[in-house]
Amino acid sequence: MQWTSEAGAGFSTAGPDAFPNPLAEGAFGPQKVNVYEQSRDPGSLLSRMRLFIERYREAPELAWGDYRLVDTAERAVLAHIARTTDGTDGAVLAMHNFAGGPVTVRLRLPEAGPGGRLMDLLDEGHAGLTVDDDGLLRVELPAYGYRWLRVGTPADDPVRVASD
Repeated sequence: MQWTSEAGAGFSTAGPDAFPNPLAEGAFGPQKVNVYEQSRDPGSLLSRMRLFIERYREAPELAWGDYRLVDTAERAVLAHIARTTDGTDGAVLAMHNFAGGPVTVRLRLPEAGPGGRLMDLLDEGHAGLTVDDDGLLRVELPAYGYRWLRVGTPADDPVRVASD
């Protein structure tokens, strides 16, 4: 990726004929795609990748945990849960919709149980989700959307604990 929109894309002050390869042009050229601009745009691919890396580092379950596929009955959705093996009972549920349209994922999540809360790790704008009394979790995923959710039990909910 280019560093800036300046001549030489921020790599060099040499003329373009001195470059081993030509710079990208058009929609992927340095005027449109560069680190300087993308680092200031919270909706950019660079910002999204940085967020993925930060959340991955904050979730030891994803790096060191045991993985289990979760059946969603939606053919286009890959769901898996990663759990710690060190006795801390941490768990992260990841869901990825590979369909070109929105889907509603319904699944049973024994790790949370009825009343369990799930917190979105990638989008603070999403309210937390709660497993219903039947132990069923419902999650809306947009076309090609994804959610990474930290799994908590009813006992982990500070609001519920404070009101007990």
